[in-house]
Amino acid sequence: MAAPSALVLKCEACGEEGPHRVLRGKVAGTDEIVFEGVVKCSACGAVRAVTTREPRPIRVPLILSWMDRSVRQTIEMSPDEVVVVSEEIPLADGRAIVTAIESKGKRVQQAKARVVEAIWAKRADKVWVALSVNMGNRTVARKVLAAPDEEFVVGDIVDLGRERVLVHRIRVGHRTLREGSATAEEIVRVYGRVVRERTSR
Repeated sequence: MAAPSALVLKCEACGEEGPHRVLRGKVAGTDEIVFEGVVKCSACGAVRAVTTREPRPIRVPLILSWMDRSVRQTIEMSPDEVVVVSEEIPLADGRAIVTAIESKGKRVQQAKARVVEAIWAKRADKVWVALSVNMGNRTVARKVLAAPDEEFVVGDIVDLGRERVLVHRIRVGHRTLREGSATAEEIVRVYGRVVRERTSR
């Protein structure tokens, strides 16, 4: 295993905890990762020899839900890392929210990675926003994919491809907004009507 280019350490000279550039060093160990080398503090420039030890990462089974399907994969974690329901975990291509944890044959609210048998999670980098769209003589349900922090504003137009919808109400939790905005992850439902395009003759 190649030595890292930098490590986050507490500097013995200035007391700052921050990145230290690795000047030279080597990594060894089977049960744990041991780094021995010389580092330079990016805050004060102090140079010193260090030896660090950390547990070798383990692979934990992950069942990841996205839209209407689930995919089995694994996630690399430190054995002592605590997994908690409702907290975020990083993915190689985004992030996810933990929805359930199985440890020792039962569901738990939190557990160290070393005793986790499976993590259930749902992707959190995109969410579906439900819309009720008034088409004149009928109301139809639509969905649009959005980033969790994307804002929907009363009075704005949402482009659904073949249809453009003018937002006139947004349902958030137990209240309805008739003005203002809300983020995609807060929204229960958006209410609007189709905007007819004007065509010139």
